[in-house]
Amino acid sequence: MSENKIVPVDRARKEGKPMAAEEKKVVSAEKKANYVIIKDEKGNEYKLEFNARVVKNMERNGFKVDTDYPYTMIEKLFTGAFQMHHRGVLPERIMEIWHFQSPKDKLLGVLTQLYMKPLEDLMDDEKAEEENENPTWETF
Repeated sequence: MSENKIVPVDRARKEGKPMAAEEKKVVSAEKKANYVIIKDEKGNEYKLEFNARVVKNMERNGFKVDTDYPYTMIEKLFTGAFQMHHRGVLPERIMEIWHFQSPKDKLLGVLTQLYMKPLEDLMDDEKAEEENENPTWETF
């Protein structure tokens, strides 16, 4: 009876026994994150996300996604991500947390995607298209 026992996938091939269903987390290329949770060196968690208020504030303070000053903009993007839920964290501490993060390039990509989400929401026509078949404006 124990010969037909289902074992974890990583051991099944070695033992020649039936495999347990392998659970895979598949993230669709279409699905975008709404926020990211990061941890600092002490294990404290921080929820990073952007809303329209934060994005407008960052733009007023000179943040640009496309820029000739990547060092400054990476700092501004990461510190800006704290504004929505962690406004009291000092910029020096935020940069200490940045230096603890890995892999930074992937985190930077996710943060850029999150930064663009309020703009995408602003430009979303889906609800308007459902309500109005024809454009609600015209040019002369």
